[in-house]
Amino acid sequence: MTIIEEIQNQYSAFSANEKKIADYILQNKASIKNMNIKDLAAKVETSTSSITRFCKRINIDGFVDMKIALRSLASGHPSKEMPTVYDDIYGYYTQVIAETNQMIEDQAIETVGDWIKNANKTVIYGIGSSGFTAAELAQRLIRMGLNATGVTDSHLMIINSSIIKEGELVIAISNSGETPELIASLEIAKKKKAKIIALTSFKNSSLTKLADVTCFGYHSRFVNNTVFVNTQFGMMYLIDVISTFLLQDHDFQYNMDLTRANVQGYSKKQNSAMCWLSHASGQ
Repeated sequence: MTIIEEIQNQYSAFSANEKKIADYILQNKASIKNMNIKDLAAKVETSTSSITRFCKRINIDGFVDMKIALRSLASGHPSKEMPTVYDDIYGYYTQVIAETNQMIEDQAIETVGDWIKNANKTVIYGIGSSGFTAAELAQRLIRMGLNATGVTDSHLMIINSSIIKEGELVIAISNSGETPELIASLEIAKKKKAKIIALTSFKNSSLTKLADVTCFGYHSRFVNNTVFVNTQFGMMYLIDVISTFLLQDHDFQYNMDLTRANVQGYSKKQNSAMCWLSHASGQ
């Protein structure tokens, strides 16, 4: 397990001060190699002893060993000077994909795929930006011919969980794993003996504790939380992996191809009709 994975795994259980240290380390990995412990303590406005305790917390002997661990990590993902905003965003997405890819467990993806295939009904929960990801996954499953629904309203989540049947499947998407409305809905679904899959970033989150299977994506705050970038990118990468796994089933691939062909055919007819109306009105 890398130092990055160790920090992300424990992040939910960190104190406020530990989270401040973690955030700085994860967002400034390259510059820390040129710092001493006093420099880092000054940057995060804490004491050197707090830095040392943090190192112990993530199973590193001390600050020097942490620098070595970060340096070895950087050698596996070589960086370059990024003078433009385009390169900054490229670097962000590249890191999110690389780190999420390291976190993916083959067995978890296989289990998720099998459960989706065999579920009588799959409901995908997500609120806020996670709601867009939930809607996207639901649309993909529908196109494969599966009985799937995306629910992005907190009240509808409660309603759906109240009437869900034993063995039906809930996929819950939340970067933090602590969205109150989502957790409340899942607690009800759990009592109804629904199966729960979580897509999240933190192993010690409330969502992970409720889930039967969890797939982890890299959280954007570990790269840069000061600019407008897609906070769902790690989650979207996960649903791309899940979708591609499912499309190995020839029936699902056939259904997706069929829906694409019909949608394209409909669009062409609509465009032709609009052109005819435009031409007719011009005459």
